[in-house]
Amino acid sequence: MITIKVNDKSVLETLDRLVRGLSDTTPVMADIAQALASESERQFATESGPLGAWPGLSEESTIPLRTKKGTWPGQMLQVSSGGLAPSVQTAYGKDFASISSNKPYSAMHMFGGTTSPSSMTPGKTIPARPYLPFNPDTLELSTQAQDNVLDILAMWLGNLSE
Repeated sequence: MITIKVNDKSVLETLDRLVRGLSDTTPVMADIAQALASESERQFATESGPLGAWPGLSEESTIPLRTKKGTWPGQMLQVSSGGLAPSVQTAYGKDFASISSNKPYSAMHMFGGTTSPSSMTPGKTIPARPYLPFNPDTLELSTQAQDNVLDILAMWLGNLSE
C-alpha cells in the first residue's frame, strides 16, 4: 500500500483551530473524507484533475483492447463496474480523513509510469491521469478540493460560535 500525506498549510491551520474547539473531530473528518470522494467522482466524470484534462488513450489501448471488449468509446478508467472509479473509498477518524483505492494498478494511473513486461501492454508508458483530488507532483490538494475542505471547516467553526 502506498500512503501519501497531503500537507496543505491553510487546511491544516484551520483544522488546528477547529480541533482546539471540539472534543471529537470525527464528524468533521467524515465530512472531509466525503468531500474528497465527491471531488474524485467529479474528476472521473470530467476526465480531468489538478493537472488539467487527462491525456487521451493511445491507439494501442483503444483499438485492440477496448474495441474488442466493446468498451470503446467510453470513459477512461471506468471500463468495468469493478474498475478504478468504484474502487475509490474513504476512511476517517478523530485525527484523519483519507481517500484511496485498493486496486493494484491505481498508482500507475494516478502518477503514470511504465507497464511491467507481463502486463497486457508490456513496456508501455502510461501518462498520469490523476483521479484523486491532489496534484501528483506537489501532493497539494486541488484548488477545488481545498476550497471544499475549507468550506467544511468554516461551517464547523461557525457552529462552534453559535
